[in-house]
Amino acid sequence: MSKEKFSVEEFENKYVARLSERTLDWNVLKFQEEIDPRYKRAQMRYIGRGATANNDSNVIQAEHFTLSTMVLPAGCIGPLHLHDDVEEVFFILKGEVMALIQVPGEETVHEIKLSARDCISSPPGVYRGIRNDSDEEALMLVMLGAVKPNLPTYPTGSKLEELRLERAAEREAIIQSN
Repeated sequence: MSKEKFSVEEFENKYVARLSERTLDWNVLKFQEEIDPRYKRAQMRYIGRGATANNDSNVIQAEHFTLSTMVLPAGCIGPLHLHDDVEEVFFILKGEVMALIQVPGEETVHEIKLSARDCISSPPGVYRGIRNDSDEEALMLVMLGAVKPNLPTYPTGSKLEELRLERAAEREAIIQSN
């Protein structure tokens, strides 16, 4: 903080994110839902933009990590994905979910049941996902351990990984043409 006179109003404007000023973003991961309707979920960002880097000016600017809430409707899945550069934390606020863990190169997807106020931290380099097998929506906190994590990858051969590679090739072609 600077040596100027402290202003609680300025501090509040910069460092407080209120629920009343947020909306659920059902579109940020819509590309996944278009591949499989069970991938439907919504994000509400509080600190930083997360791995999607969605253009959201209504967040506290991140300095070391990102924080958002995620709504996972009944029967829906946050698909397996891998962050190569950061740990990701899921803290269950409401409901029950199944955490999905897969070591790259192995076929087995391990399942770990989580209930309200349970927490799981997935280290970099491990596939992680979350599934709601219940009849009620689940609500969780999601934290990523960097201001702007690398875009995640998906299991080799999955439709999501094929789409990611296609988008990366399109993005590279645009960069090369400029």
